[in-house]
Amino acid sequence: MREVVTLEAEPKLVISSGPHTLEIAPQAGGRITRFATADAHGVQEWLAPVTAASWPCDAWPKGGSYPLVPFSNRVRDARFAGPDGSLVELATFPGMRHALHGFGQFAAWQAELHEPDCVVLRFVHRADEHGWPWAFEAVQLIEATPEGARLSMRVLNRSSLPMPVGLGFHPYFAATEGEVDAATLWRHEEEIAVGVSSEAPPRRHAREMQGYTRYLSGWDGRATLHYAHGRTLALTAGDALSHVVVHCPAGAGYLCVEPVSHVSDGFNLAARGVDGTGVVVIEPGSEIRASLAMATGVIPAPCDGGGA
Repeated sequence: MREVVTLEAEPKLVISSGPHTLEIAPQAGGRITRFATADAHGVQEWLAPVTAASWPCDAWPKGGSYPLVPFSNRVRDARFAGPDGSLVELATFPGMRHALHGFGQFAAWQAELHEPDCVVLRFVHRADEHGWPWAFEAVQLIEATPEGARLSMRVLNRSSLPMPVGLGFHPYFAATEGEVDAATLWRHEEEIAVGVSSEAPPRRHAREMQGYTRYLSGWDGRATLHYAHGRTLALTAGDALSHVVVHCPAGAGYLCVEPVSHVSDGFNLAARGVDGTGVVVIEPGSEIRASLAMATGVIPAPCDGGGA
């Protein structure tokens, strides 16, 4: 059983580029708590902002964006067969049956660099902590860019054995709908993927009162989010993020479009020989990298050169 500790969102780090601002809470899961643009049209909140100053680590606010590492989404019954066939049993929070969203968002990350337009955060995981047998490090680079924002993450295997790994980003967008072109829709039971569906995946994903979760793969790494008043946000994910989760809880005021490297319960599906899960195994000393760019379409006005 994992201990429930309180995560503190303060102090926050602020970065900006032109009209774009990001606020980051390293000690509260290395998450972005706000991403907004202020221009002549007003202030646009691209993510549902996190306003809480602290929270229990198993009851996080549904806003901002947090890192998914060393796996995304769920691991059924919190157990899976490792690369050598041994059983890995992960610790979970009280009342939680499945392991969920890795360890990164429940941890305090260390800020190693804070420049006006970027932040570097590091998370060090010791071998056997929370039942994960492998030691690893995760490093995030969060940047404010002229176009909006860019997130990068790398995971390094610091153990002496090959390590299965997944990673990704979990943003809560304040958008009303999104467009994603994907080739494959995965069937799931209570958000645990069970195999590929024969149905074609939808392209349009709108906020709906009844809610839904969709596991998609074979996408081109691009998505367009639509906001009230006609504004859009363009996502571009790196090649490592070959899957995407679209999550709309019933009645929620946000839409999650989560670029990730593997499908829900990918470790168990891959161990059973299911193809296309996206799960990879990295050797000792090696790493995996991922990135996500978010372009607002709002470009800073050119500076006045102030000619003589």
